[in-house]
Amino acid sequence: MPNESDSTDPTVLVVEDDRDLAATYSRWLEPTYDVRTSNSGSGALTWYDSEVSVVILDRRMPDIPGSTVIQKMNEREIEDQKAMLTSTEPGCDLVDIPCDEYLTKPLTKSELRETVNELQLRSQLDDELQRYFRLTSKIVAIETSSTAGTEAALEDLRSEVSRLRGQIQERIDELNGFDPAFRTIE
Repeated sequence: MPNESDSTDPTVLVVEDDRDLAATYSRWLEPTYDVRTSNSGSGALTWYDSEVSVVILDRRMPDIPGSTVIQKMNEREIEDQKAMLTSTEPGCDLVDIPCDEYLTKPLTKSELRETVNELQLRSQLDDELQRYFRLTSKIVAIETSSTAGTEAALEDLRSEVSRLRGQIQERIDELNGFDPAFRTIE
């Protein structure tokens, strides 16, 4: 069940089938954020509404896979940021998952808090910058994995990032001077 409050804190929806882990993530994010938790994909879709600004979503849910949940969330056209959380190293399929960040378990408190903070900041950017950071996040996730056969997917992502960078370089430079949370791929 979500923690319902009338606070003005940004709302984070934590979707994790491991109840203890979901409770831990919630504790780590409170009191900075209004945290809702769900232990199933179907529950996540029930609690997902326009108040949610960041979703932390387990990729392997017992009832509905996280990749399906994220697709259904995107159909609602809510302006938010989504992080896919998994114990599985990313492969080429990550390219097609419409997430803004990809996190591999186990997570530390600081990693989770920094990710949610960065996603909050990204939500204020224009669509091109959000796409740029989404793609760079996928590059980092794939590069740090040991999954074989990702070279072609990485090359495609790098080409798209390079093309985008050419269009938005000035805005990227401004962000890099503004906040260390915004990273770029050189």
